[in-house]
Amino acid sequence: MNRRSPRILKAMATGAFATLVGLISFTLIGCIAWPIIRGPRGLLIALIIGGLTALLIRRQTTWPASIFAGMIGSFMASYATLSMGEVLSPGSLTWAIQGGAYGAAIGTPIGSILGLIGLLRPAQK
Repeated sequence: MNRRSPRILKAMATGAFATLVGLISFTLIGCIAWPIIRGPRGLLIALIIGGLTALLIRRQTTWPASIFAGMIGSFMASYATLSMGEVLSPGSLTWAIQGGAYGAAIGTPIGSILGLIGLLRPAQK
């Protein structure tokens, strides 16, 4: 492994982590109060939480976190989870587990790939 490999892995991990935090918060809010997250408002909540998570990682650590990756990854994951409300009972525990797994399968790779945008930021020492 060369010196850039750990930095690449960190960038991808932060994108995936921010995506999952946004998705988990989306599903928890959906189980508690479904009317709050149904529709565009819920996707906006997930987008903001994913972006804030990446921003917090970027500010608190030296890891190359991409705010864009956290936002888009959590948006896509939450959209996929929200769409599972058409098949499963929306706001139920079944929706949270099965829909959340479906959303994570779609959003986490997107967040990981977009996490590479964080490498555009110069390395901090």
